[in-house]
Amino acid sequence: MKVQPIEAHQQPQDTHVVVFDPGEEFLAGMAQVARDESIEIAGFTAIGGFSETVLGFYNEVTKGFDPIPFEADQVEVLSLMGEITLDADGSPHVHGHVVVGCRDGRAVGGHLLKGVVNPIAIVNLFELAHTPRSHH
Repeated sequence: MKVQPIEAHQQPQDTHVVVFDPGEEFLAGMAQVARDESIEIAGFTAIGGFSETVLGFYNEVTKGFDPIPFEADQVEVLSLMGEITLDADGSPHVHGHVVVGCRDGRAVGGHLLKGVVNPIAIVNLFELAHTPRSHH
């Protein structure tokens, strides 16, 4: 186990509410928010719905994600939580785990690989570290 303290900052970090419109892809949208807001590390929770959903399960052998097969044209996002960090090249990496509910009441969960928002997704984004913006 590793414990990483978050360095103390002079100002408290921001909490953002992000509201997605239908048709926006969740992971790409969250990465764009991180770029726009200069966020380096954050946690998030979300609820809403997806019309296209791809979930995965981590494969220790391939170090990738095996798709979790399920068919649903529309799902409710029952629970979605994750983190945003920076990759080695400085680009945002959005990592989310989700439980979605299907029309028949089934719940399916896994690593979120794709989620096209429909009708809405509402995110509470808790910023832990960011790059200060210059004010010229």
